[in-house]
Amino acid sequence: YKMEIKLNVYDDENNIVKTSTAEVMELKFGSIRSLMKLLNVDDIDDTAQLLKVVYGAWEQLTKILNGCFPDMTDEDWDNVKLSELIPVLMTILKYSFTQMLTIPSDSKN
Repeated sequence: YKMEIKLNVYDDENNIVKTSTAEVMELKFGSIRSLMKLLNVDDIDDTAQLLKVVYGAWEQLTKILNGCFPDMTDEDWDNVKLSELIPVLMTILKYSFTQMLTIPSDSKN
């Protein structure tokens, strides 16, 4: 199962200047733990609260995002729309959990 995730970078006039395609990587547990709060994004109806959650996890987010989108720069991240970034993060997290669930277990009965 190969997943393709795209993220747009915009200029000051709101034109797409770059589209980056993710290379989905396996997340380390520490990253997943740090991002668990983001799984509840759907329950957040306050933009300020959403920004606080994203800001609080930004270091872990950029570590993951830079791994998934190796051609993105710091300046590119500053020009990504939050409304597009959150669904991309959710997709990456859900993909990681799906991959974890496919890990065969060693059942010794």
